[in-house]
Amino acid sequence: MPGLDGTGRLYAPLAASLAQAGDAEVLAYDNGQFQGYSALADAIEPALLRRNDDIVLVAESFAGPLGVLLAHRHPGRVRALVMAASFVRAPLPLSRVAAALVESLPAIAPPLFVLERLLTGSGLPPSLRAEFEVIVASVPLPVLRQRAVAALRVDVSRELAALDMPVLYLQARHDRLIWPHAGRDVLRLARHARHAVVDAPHFLFQVAPVPAAVEIGRLLDVFRDDACV
Repeated sequence: MPGLDGTGRLYAPLAASLAQAGDAEVLAYDNGQFQGYSALADAIEPALLRRNDDIVLVAESFAGPLGVLLAHRHPGRVRALVMAASFVRAPLPLSRVAAALVESLPAIAPPLFVLERLLTGSGLPPSLRAEFEVIVASVPLPVLRQRAVAALRVDVSRELAALDMPVLYLQARHDRLIWPHAGRDVLRLARHARHAVVDAPHFLFQVAPVPAAVEIGRLLDVFRDDACV
């Protein structure tokens, strides 16, 4: 499940790296509107229910709380959850103050080079950078702002604590957006959590798809071994 942009158009490198691990499907969002995490979970559920049982949800950044909600609603179908550079509440210090500030500001996109520096560190490969430019231009700014405000205010800690399934938290070592305390929250609240650090910026799936896929593959191996017992 994608981050704030909702398109899932930057996952080609990760999908290629996961090709041997199993079937992967991107659950993109409707970029015409956003009415909150719960409504977004409602919209995605039909696609989830069309799949077979034994689903592993992979949720990047903004999608972490969404993954928790869907796993909590369907514990018999969702068998494991991966949260990458994500959070369950207050991703930034003074998150609620930041939410009020974002809500009050006009919907103006920051310069592309600022976004790229924040999300990718030294930058994306040229092919992905071109795709990133298209995404930034195509997603309505009011929708992006609404999602950002929701992310700053969300709290699904109770739902995460109730999950009885493996949870893998992938932390980006050079993340300039999500602070380390967000990952510590997940590890403290989840019953069966594992932590792995990927040497990457916030866009770890785009910049470091191979090591990220290796960690996800290890989770899948454990899951398959348990299923055979």
